[in-house]
Amino acid sequence: MPVKPRIELKIPSQLVYLGVPDAVLMELAGDLPFERKEIDELSTSVIEACTNAMEHGNKLREDHQVEIHFDFDDHEIEVTVYDHGSGFDYDRWQPPQDLMAERGRGILIMREFTDELEFGPAPDGRFRARLRKRFHNGR
Repeated sequence: MPVKPRIELKIPSQLVYLGVPDAVLMELAGDLPFERKEIDELSTSVIEACTNAMEHGNKLREDHQVEIHFDFDDHEIEVTVYDHGSGFDYDRWQPPQDLMAERGRGILIMREFTDELEFGPAPDGRFRARLRKRFHNGR
């Protein structure tokens, strides 16, 4: 099985840099058979994952970076976001009671907008979120 191409990115844990992974994803997806709606859904999910990594994982510490890997081929894009936090137990996670609340809906958004969503410890001790989006309709 051939190895998928990978783009790796490291950004400071400051919200002002959330546009960087979005721009990389938009540039990458422009050459792949995604429909615009699929690109927008994955982009929203990646921004949510990076926001969580910065705020909850790295506590907005300037000495911790968020690392993002984009693995892709003609069928899907997989994005893995790494932070330095201890993480959480996704299997026991419960959505917020008030779905209209300003905060706390990121995981719901990611779950709705991706084909696969995983959270857990990475082999190197960091915490990771893995998001996968498959191409459904093509161009």
